Formats: sequence, structure tokens, C-alpha cells
Amino acid sequence: MTDAQQDLDYSGLRVLIADDTQANRALVRAYLVRLGFAVLMAVNGEEAVDVFRRERPDIVLMDVMMPVMDGLEATRRLRAEVCDRWVPIVMLSALGGESDVIAGLNVGADDYLVKPLSYQTFAAKMRSVARSLSFQSQRNQALEQLRAVSEAMSDALVTFDAQGMILSVNPALSALFGRGPAQFFGHSLYDFLTPAGASCLAQDIEVWLADSGGALAVPRVRELEIMGWAGRPVPVELALSQLPAQDRDIVFLAVLRDISERKRSERELARYTQQLQHYHDEAERENALALAVLERQLRRGGLDDPRLRHCVMPAQRFSGDLVLAASAPDGRLFAMLADATGHGLGAAVSVLPAVAEFYRLVATGPDLAELVQALNQTLLESLPLGRFVAAAVACLDSEKGGAKVWVGGIPDVLHLDVCGKLLSRLRSDHLPLGIEALSHAEAAPQCVQLAAGEQLMLFSDGLLEAGSEEGEALGYAGVLDAMNGRSRDELLGAIDAVVARQCSGLRPHDDISVLLLGADFPR
Repeated sequence: MTDAQQDLDYSGLRVLIADDTQANRALVRAYLVRLGFAVLMAVNGEEAVDVFRRERPDIVLMDVMMPVMDGLEATRRLRAEVCDRWVPIVMLSALGGESDVIAGLNVGADDYLVKPLSYQTFAAKMRSVARSLSFQSQRNQALEQLRAVSEAMSDALVTFDAQGMILSVNPALSALFGRGPAQFFGHSLYDFLTPAGASCLAQDIEVWLADSGGALAVPRVRELEIMGWAGRPVPVELALSQLPAQDRDIVFLAVLRDISERKRSERELARYTQQLQHYHDEAERENALALAVLERQLRRGGLDDPRLRHCVMPAQRFSGDLVLAASAPDGRLFAMLADATGHGLGAAVSVLPAVAEFYRLVATGPDLAELVQALNQTLLESLPLGRFVAAAVACLDSEKGGAKVWVGGIPDVLHLDVCGKLLSRLRSDHLPLGIEALSHAEAAPQCVQLAAGEQLMLFSDGLLEAGSEEGEALGYAGVLDAMNGRSRDELLGAIDAVVARQCSGLRPHDDISVLLLGADFPR
């Protein structure tokens, strides 16, 4: 157990998870249990509000996209109801765009995490939230104590003249300094401050004396240090004001409050912030390494083959979509467009086991069904439960003018003529790779003949789901409309344009990849 985990006991903190996906709830619950939190569950925003009212949890983890009531509305309602205490609300969402984060924070969320979750980052975030709750509790307790002290007139009070000579003190001041009341009289207040503290107070007095504008009507508040028990420096907040006096020209009143605990909390927060920055920097270094490995894997293929064109638009730094291509010894072109579960690095890593297998098998000149079976088996053996890879795998035989295509879990492959008009659709009628074993019959491809200028268009579901500000997805109709009437060398540009228009120039919510296969493209 780390020092950060030993500092706090999470067993008394209850966390409400609101997510409509059972796998997500199970994963987050496992993370929380591992960290020592108690867990409550809700499957939509409305249930989350009900559970919150009934159970009054300490922390809420809120998914954004849920049925019945989404996470934004649920967060808005929770913030409207909770006024007697602070309950941290952390958004957990697959939507990681700037506008999504801003929308979550604007309705009252305290933080925003993008799924899939990294355990290390999630754990650090939860410890930070728990520490904030602890500090909040300590602060509330301190405020209650100060309120009681104020009601009993037990704030540390001292009056003194313009030279700093002490005129009166109260018992709380004696307790603060660790001296009896008699020890103060006949001495200057400066004698009981640290040199730096005495300099600060003297500067305030000097500024006031130089000001001919009259009485010190508004208290001056500053932080300085006094000499407490056994000469130990104690940080205090000193509020300085002027009292009316008949027998003296000037009398000052100083109210002193011990802020040792607050300073300790500030130091702890600074230390934890530094730790979070360290975690972030470490994650960035790991991401850079992972990106370099991914790019190296992809560069080894045949994506510069004149029989194909492609584009990949990542929703995050890493794309969960991959486009692979390689030529067999007999000249056939094999290509795969893969869309792994989730987004970002986790999704990209899910596909990596299949990358090496794809290149290895293509070099042997396989039958397409054998290639699909082998890729599926590799992913079955390497991916954890709940992870899979939707894919379209194609083999283009230029000499015979035909192609074979297997489609599983990814949108239908479109057969387009020379002007981008739809000729036929190769249906997506198989499960994604990595879910269950495939027989040779289940891996059998669909066949299509390609005349001169015709091509196959493979793409991920991110293209169909590209949404406008009104929430309307592009869909097959939008894709086909964008393709119709376009020459072969205009198709990718048309896709870029329609996505930019559909998403209002913002980054799409999901990874988008497109692969065009046909005869040689103009270069």
C-alpha cells in the first residue's frame, strides 16, 4: 500500500455509479472496491437521483449518455437539491471532446474522465476527491469550532498603541501564544512575532500612519507568524482595525486566528497536485512510446499500394481504428479495416495482436477464410472478456477483376461505380472478431466483380454516427449522398468535407476510418 493510500481511510465513503452499461458498472465497481470504497449502483439518471436521495452517497460517478434521463440532466438535478454539503460529481464518458467536457462542468460536475478508464489515473483521481472531502470535513469542523469560539468571545484579541505597546489581551491570546496574561503587559506586540511577522505588521502600521485620510475603517487582513509554545513559529491570520480611544491618539485592535491546519492542508494539496502532475507526465511518456510502436507496426504494410486509398480521423490522440494492407506473393492485395472496442490507447492496443498475424499470414498467400479464422483465434486468445474488434477483411485480385470480402460487426461494405454511385452492398452479417470461434463456413467471404473504375468502400461506424449540433447522425443516406457524383480521386476529400460539415468543424465523437479498394488510383 502506498503512502497516499495509508493517509486516508476510504471505508466510510460511499460512491454512487450511474451507468446504463453493465460492463462499465462492473469495471468501475471493481476499481472502487480495490481502492476500499463502498459502492451503490444506478442504471440511468433518474434512478441515480432516486438512489442519491435515499442513500446520500459521498461521491457520484455519472455516465453522460443514458436512457430515461442522461447524466447532464441528472447532475443538474443533484446540484439543485444538494445545498447543505459538497458532493463531488465526476463525469465518466466516452465523449471526450472539449465541448463535451465543458457541458459536463457547466451543469455542475467537478471533474470529467474519458472512457475507457486507466486504473492508475482513475485511482489517483478518486484519492484526490477523497482527500478533498477529508479536507472539506476538516474545514467544516474548524469552522464550527471557530463559530463556537466567536460566540463565546474567545477569538485571540489584543489591543495596542501606535508604538506596538500591548494594552489588553483576552484568554484566547494567552492560549495561542502559550503565555499568561501578565507576561504581555509592558511589552510590544512585535516582541511576540517572528522577525518577518513583525516586519509585516510594522509595514501596515507605517502605511496607515502615513495616510492622512482618517481612521482605519476597513480591517487590514494578512498572514504572518507569531512565536507560540517554546518559541515555535505559528502561522496566523491577523485582522487589524482601529478602535476609538479617548485618552490615546491611536489604538489598534488585532484579531488573531491560528491557521496551522489550513496551511498544512495547502501543503498537502500542493504535494498531491505535484503527484498528479507526475502521473500525468508519466502517462504522456507512455503514450508517446505506445504511439511510436503503433506507427512502426503500421508503416511496415502496403498502404502505399496504388490499388487503395485510405484515411483515419481519430477522436483522441490514439485511434481505435486501424487500416492494414499487404500484398501476397501472387500479387493479391489483402486489406483490413478494424475498429476495436472503445477509443484511444486501449482500443489501439486491442488490435495490435492481430497486426503481426495479418502481415505474417498474408506473406504465405492464404485463402481469405483462413486469414479471418486465424485473426479471430489470435484475438480470442489475447483480448480480455468484453473486448472485441469489428472488422472488414478484403482480398483484391487485380488479374481476375474480382474481390472477396468478409464483414463482421462493421458497417456494410459499399460497391461503388466510377462516379461514386451505389451498385451493391456487401452486408455485415457476422459477429466481430474475438468473440467466439469461427468455423470455415462462418469465415467464408462474399464475392464481387469489379469493373474498370469501380471500387469497394470500407468504413467504421464512426462515419455513420458523425453527429450534427442537432444530434442527427450522418447515416448511410448521408454517406451515399456525399459519394454520389464524385470521381475516384475526389472521394476522400468528399468524406473529409461532409464530416467537417456534420460535426461543425469539431473533432468527431468516435474514430472514423475509410478504405477504398479498386484498380490503380490516380497518383
